[in-house]
Amino acid sequence: MKSFAYFAPRELDEALDILKKGGENICILAGGTDVLVQLRHKKIAPDLVVDLTKINDLNYIKEEDGFIRIGACTTFTDIEKSSLINSRASVLAEACREIGSPQIRNRGTIGGNIANASPAADSVPALIALGARVTIKSSCGTREVAVEDVLAGINRTTLKKDEVITEVFFKTPNEYTSSAFRKLGRRAALSIARISIALVMEKYPDKPMYKDARVALGAVAKNPFRAEEAESLLINRVLGEEEIKKWSEKISEIAAKTLGNRASAPFKRESIKGIAEEALLKILKAD
Repeated sequence: MKSFAYFAPRELDEALDILKKGGENICILAGGTDVLVQLRHKKIAPDLVVDLTKINDLNYIKEEDGFIRIGACTTFTDIEKSSLINSRASVLAEACREIGSPQIRNRGTIGGNIANASPAADSVPALIALGARVTIKSSCGTREVAVEDVLAGINRTTLKKDEVITEVFFKTPNEYTSSAFRKLGRRAALSIARISIALVMEKYPDKPMYKDARVALGAVAKNPFRAEEAESLLINRVLGEEEIKKWSEKISEIAAKTLGNRASAPFKRESIKGIAEEALLKILKAD
């Protein structure tokens, strides 16, 4: 492993100043579950590693002014155990619960999962379905973008070298909102998602139909994405057996467009129907 300089600042401003002056070949560490593997296998060889995990201001979960806000260095364990997340945005708790082992969840962070830009990132479909945005800071200022707009391909993002994700936030779902996350891996535990789906639906308070639905798919394209074409099939309809089947077929059709002719495509096109129906039925039974 190539030697490198290492900094672990305790203040965000200090970290941003280091990034500004640190040159081109910088690696940001926000938990290390991906970075350490990449270092060990010589997939990256940075001159400088900036460790954000000592910055306490990046570790929190709170509700404020109608939004749920999560610091970028908040771990998956903290998210999956949060009473706020479980009660108001359970899809994210479910997704974080599916990530790796307890050891990985104790170290891995929500900001790192986004910035790693893996096709199979478990938390990202849930965040997209929740309409989540991120706050991005550098020494030059602050900007906010949708989670999906950070992603630019496999392990590629739109982040500049001196920028850091500091917060993930989304509007607090109301009492009529239900959600579900489903994932299919090669085995029951410690598996990377082969396909995943996140579903967030808001029901009318006075009739058995849904006024809004957001669907996001993972591990069927270079990055997770919102499946908007399928959402209209869930809105303003009584969802019986026939409607559920049509919806799962649409999900498969959307996945087929992004999967192309890869070897796993036939398996994924069929399997995604099953996990899509599971997610939808979970919501329908709960409501």
